[in-house]
Amino acid sequence: MKKIHIIIFAFILVIVPTSILSAQNVSEKEIKVAKKKSLNGFEIQFDGVSEDAQEALEISIEKWFKSQKVKYKEKKGNYRAEEVVVKEFSDKTSDLNVLVDNKKGKITLQVVQTLGYDLAVNSKDHPQESQNIRSWLENIVKEIRLEQINLQLVALQEALKKSEKEVEKNQKNDENLKKDIEDYKKKIAEAESDIEKNAAEQKENEQKRDELKKEITELEQMK
Repeated sequence: MKKIHIIIFAFILVIVPTSILSAQNVSEKEIKVAKKKSLNGFEIQFDGVSEDAQEALEISIEKWFKSQKVKYKEKKGNYRAEEVVVKEFSDKTSDLNVLVDNKKGKITLQVVQTLGYDLAVNSKDHPQESQNIRSWLENIVKEIRLEQINLQLVALQEALKKSEKEVEKNQKNDENLKKDIEDYKKKIAEAESDIEKNAAEQKENEQKRDELKKEITELEQMK
């Protein structure tokens, strides 16, 4: 049981203080949206990459799309919505690409919004839309952290359930072992009693044997 408690404590130390995502500043740059197409967009990079961080990011993006009531398609980390109104960004109809790139221990989240054919939002021509996208990228960091903490809590709760089952199993094993020990003690006591009884019978039989031998010897001498 003590060993299990140590394992739980070690597991908590590994999960809780581990890398909760930290983010760098939002930058504006050319972003690759297709094999041979790059458009102006905005990106933010995260440090402290882990499996739950990647999952938390995906959950946050999907929840956001649902909150905007926007239909989208996702393929290899590229969330694309066509001819939609994303009110958080603009009242205008647009195409939207939200891209997630996970390379070399860093996650990059990118947003490219086009208000017409390849007319990508940029700070010079679309200051308000650009600011909206920047704010969204900064705010989603908090959502991702919350989702990451939720995932870690679920993992801890699952670990706790498993540990509790192990504790319960060990307790039952303890009880069974104690019962076995009592059974063995009883059997040992019975065996010791049998040994004593057998020793007494053996002594009595040896005495009878010796008496018979003596009588036989005396009778032979009388011949």
